[in-house]
Amino acid sequence: MELLLVFSLVFSSLALGNSYVPEFPFRDPSLPIEERVKDIVDRLTLAQLVEQMAHGGAGNNGPAPGIPDLNIKPYQWGTECLSGDVGAGDATSFPMSIGMAATFNYDLLKQVSNATAYEVRAKNTAAVLNGSYAFHTGLSCWSPVLNIMRDPRWGRNQETYGEDPYLSSYLGQAFVTGLQGDDPTYVIANAGCKHFDVHGGPEDTPVPRFSFDANVTMRDWRMTFLPQFKACVEAGALSLMCSYNRINGVPACANKKLLTDILRNEWNFKGYVVSDQGALENIVTQHHYAPDFVTAAAEAANAGTCLEDGNSEDKDGNVFENLDDAVEKGLVSVDTLKDAVSRLFYVRTKLGEFDPPDNNNPYANIPLSIIQSDTHIKIALQAAMESIVLMKNEFNGSPFLPLLPLANKFKRACVVGPFIKNPDTMFGDYSPTMMV
Repeated sequence: MELLLVFSLVFSSLALGNSYVPEFPFRDPSLPIEERVKDIVDRLTLAQLVEQMAHGGAGNNGPAPGIPDLNIKPYQWGTECLSGDVGAGDATSFPMSIGMAATFNYDLLKQVSNATAYEVRAKNTAAVLNGSYAFHTGLSCWSPVLNIMRDPRWGRNQETYGEDPYLSSYLGQAFVTGLQGDDPTYVIANAGCKHFDVHGGPEDTPVPRFSFDANVTMRDWRMTFLPQFKACVEAGALSLMCSYNRINGVPACANKKLLTDILRNEWNFKGYVVSDQGALENIVTQHHYAPDFVTAAAEAANAGTCLEDGNSEDKDGNVFENLDDAVEKGLVSVDTLKDAVSRLFYVRTKLGEFDPPDNNNPYANIPLSIIQSDTHIKIALQAAMESIVLMKNEFNGSPFLPLLPLANKFKRACVVGPFIKNPDTMFGDYSPTMMV
């Protein structure tokens, strides 16, 4: 009977002039995306569900393993796109986020992130054709950074859009819409807004960011630290990264109020949540919130974390590798894991991974020649010019003598400090390795 059904489907397809017959329903682009995703997830064993959730990061923690029996290839979740395509070779370099914030230019930032997305796509296509799933070659970006710049001693202020929640919301939406594109079916690359939430204080003062407890009033949380992430979700972002810190005593990546009550139930977020690197381990080792990795895995999964960016692929060092034990102990349900993995494959389907090569994905065959193209270099130059801030040399009765212009007073300048010979630091975090 099954053989007769397959023969009938093939015959009907050929009779209609269409030779494409998907090997599984999830490879049929004519089906609703929810149906395709369910077809994948329902075929996975518990071990396969766990492996998809446990490998979302750099080094030995990625890529997510392939599923040979479904002919699904590995997938690299870790890519940085903050000021261009970072860490995967030559790419057009754009100003850091704090410079882009100084432009106050929504359309320009959208062009910047759109150009970045096209270069990310081109490199991913080439990498996959070569069988490479290395770090920084995937389509899922860990950008933009939407944390509020409240303390100048934080080491990542240059990655943000400043101290104002409204401006961060406005520019964050520009980045998300440019990066993901405007096609109704597919996205170029998927945005990942970070670090969610109440993250960004002085490093190691009074405690490290890995163990910091952000005590915040509900008013400040709602008015200062949540609006830009809500705007990110409203713009259609498909991922958020939960942060290292606790929020009022509960680690962000195990915080049900944050990841389920607010993010999913209030904001109707459809995408996935990935942990910051090692954040799930910190639930035990830094926050001492859970006694062991099995409990921490259940706490994070139940709260709404879908994917671990961890520090190790070994079971003893990777938290989500313990989810099978958590299921056996009744700490988390298989349905919870299926929901998390469904969100991961929802995004991969939106990226067009499971479609036939000749389908109508406008982003499927972007050539490498687009990287550092004249168009992208012009966008970078325009962004650099508009990010420049001029200071007015005006006395206004100040007890200090006006210092500007410096050229009239000083013939030489000396740059001192521990980073003067460190170009990666001088150019800013997450800059493309080759700049134009």
